Amino acid sequence: MEAFDYFTLHEKEIIEDIKRLVQFDSPSQNKALLDRCKELIQTMFSDAFLMKATEYIMLQNGNHLRFEMGDGPAQILMIGHYDTVWDPGVLQYREEADKLFGPGILDMKSSIVSAIWFFKYVKEMKLPLKKRVVFFMNSDEEIGSPSSRPLIESEAKKSVAAFVLEPAVTVSGNLKVARKGTSHYLLNLKGVASHAGNNPLDGVSAITEAARQILDIEHLNDYDRGTTLNVGMMQGGGKLNVIPDEAHLGVDVRSVTKQEQLRIDDYFETIQPHDARVKIDVEGGINRPPMEQDAESEELFEVAQEEAKQLGFNVGESAVGGASDGNFTALYVPTLDGLGLVGNGIHAETEHILRAHIVERFALLTKTVLQIAND
Repeated sequence: MEAFDYFTLHEKEIIEDIKRLVQFDSPSQNKALLDRCKELIQTMFSDAFLMKATEYIMLQNGNHLRFEMGDGPAQILMIGHYDTVWDPGVLQYREEADKLFGPGILDMKSSIVSAIWFFKYVKEMKLPLKKRVVFFMNSDEEIGSPSSRPLIESEAKKSVAAFVLEPAVTVSGNLKVARKGTSHYLLNLKGVASHAGNNPLDGVSAITEAARQILDIEHLNDYDRGTTLNVGMMQGGGKLNVIPDEAHLGVDVRSVTKQEQLRIDDYFETIQPHDARVKIDVEGGINRPPMEQDAESEELFEVAQEEAKQLGFNVGESAVGGASDGNFTALYVPTLDGLGLVGNGIHAETEHILRAHIVERFALLTKTVLQIAND
């Protein structure tokens, strides 16, 4: 049976699986809830085809899971995450016309279900796999993958292709062939406090210095190169009659190329105050390198594009500003991202997937991975 027909036949069960998983809240920094969600995922895999996970035990956040099928000499890697940005109880699963809503339903619990059903299809249809297919699922993607990055990179180094199950591009449904790199910086400024009325000249305002630094940082934006900096947090002072001796700035940086990312990183490493009496301490740095498209990753997209045509729809390619674990895999292996579901509202209360695209996207993932796995 063809993949599209198989998933059409099982669409009701697929939606039930999505609903079941979405109802288990799994915020990135709540280990108890992450563990509950992890146990459900293990049960869903086991119920489907008796597949057990290799489990990486984490002491603070949730554990990471690795599922494998096939015994070929080469490896295909699929990447997903089961943590979300949502605190427990903030959103509830609901259905409205052609939309399914819920916390993390688009980013990316519906994609986890697509991986489960990929393996289920391969097993039930008794399809050959010339290459092993590994699904690695982490619990800390939404906070930068601090503990899972080494594991992801290790799997990428052993693979010939990586498929990231993040959502497709909003509205267009395009796949993601390039992503900006991300860097985060925290600037801690220390001035000199004094009484604002009696002896204002004895003080050195950390807030004034912070304002000057913000203007400098804004001037680093280079939209032609795709380099953007956003001062998304500022804190300082507190009492109106005191010259503030502390201020803090949080900066988000996005870069299309490694060269640009290093240029900005260099700036923050050598940053100097306008007023020499202020001390600036910089924390943070590069988080995810850019996912830059190359000829081999373009070939992966072309395979997916052809599979989409055979399924009866067209799919395009996009470069996006957000980062994912594909930024890590792309350092070592050709990577194609955005093979998850179609919807809107990522990290917003309107987060949803479109029911009309579930079957086609499940089939697209399955046919694309199988094509590479048996090439």
